[in-house]
Amino acid sequence: MSEIRYKWKKYDWWIYCVIIAIAVFVILYYAYPNTDQDNARYILSAISQGLAAILALVFTITLVVSQMTRRYTAMDKIIFRHETILLMIVFGFGVVTPLLVLKRGFWGQSVNLSIAVAVFCVFSLLPFLKGVNRVLKYEFGVNALYREIMVAIESGIEENIDTGELTEIGERAVMEAPENTVVTIIRFLSQIGKKCAEKGLGDETYWVVYKLSDIGVKSVGKGFEEASLFAATGLKKIGVVAAKIGLTSGLLDDPALDAIDGLENIGAKAAEKGLIGTTIRSVDGLKDIGMAADEGTNEGTRAKYIAVNGLWCLGAFVMKYLPEQFNHVIKKLKEMEKEIGKEALMSWRKNCISDYPNLKSSFEEFKRRYNER
Repeated sequence: MSEIRYKWKKYDWWIYCVIIAIAVFVILYYAYPNTDQDNARYILSAISQGLAAILALVFTITLVVSQMTRRYTAMDKIIFRHETILLMIVFGFGVVTPLLVLKRGFWGQSVNLSIAVAVFCVFSLLPFLKGVNRVLKYEFGVNALYREIMVAIESGIEENIDTGELTEIGERAVMEAPENTVVTIIRFLSQIGKKCAEKGLGDETYWVVYKLSDIGVKSVGKGFEEASLFAATGLKKIGVVAAKIGLTSGLLDDPALDAIDGLENIGAKAAEKGLIGTTIRSVDGLKDIGMAADEGTNEGTRAKYIAVNGLWCLGAFVMKYLPEQFNHVIKKLKEMEKEIGKEALMSWRKNCISDYPNLKSSFEEFKRRYNER
């Protein structure tokens, strides 16, 4: 279903161009069934010359864009893609048809047809340029930004690390790109966030975690199970590293805590959507980050508390939407119990239902089954 939705978004502007061209032809057919020959010659000549000039401009733009990428595959992905070839064919048809009409003298509806084709060619520049932008952004831009950011991290100069553009592209990709593109961006962000955490870059790690959580939740909303699965995996890896070293941030919150919040939000929404894999991965991530946090520090204790509280909350969600998976959540809570003790585990669940009052009955049922083990 997501692929069908993406293909419609990809080609909807082309369809609109066809509809506009047909509408123009129908209007001309009924409003101006015949065109004076002198006027027809001028119109056909102007159409042919105008479209030829636009075609040359379009080809120049695509060639310049291809050269800007400095990639050997740019010609294949920009100039020789299906949309570009189709546009060139239609433009060629639009240029040649008026000349044939002038040569043969087939007036009648040939003039109206030439005008309709010209209208399609002009309006088709918008979806064509959107397509070029999509290729430039997702095929080349994402990889270039990833390499630049990783080089900046390795250099250790924090001022050179700018993940804002890549995260912005990731947010847009969820809305307008296929799932495999979203997966690629999520994987890049996960690697960047983990590397930042390992280097002790708290602010940069926090920002990546914050945006990765947002992209993960939006991926669940779009039904992108693979993308949301990778988002949960990335948050787990970043959160574990941040929790182990007690990484802090000068921004609003700490990376480990935000990774826990992100996993809880992704897992809760995934359970509602019936995405089992993403829900389970979020549960595992909460447990792993909670286990990695150092209870000897205030930040570590807080991380364990929030992780345990998140597990109880996801237990309620699983009990309501994926009841066949509640044993997995119980298993992870039991592992946490060995780490912090049953008293702390049970006391840290109190704030769960205050955030999700509609899950009270599911939470009580999950708690009952936990106590039976």
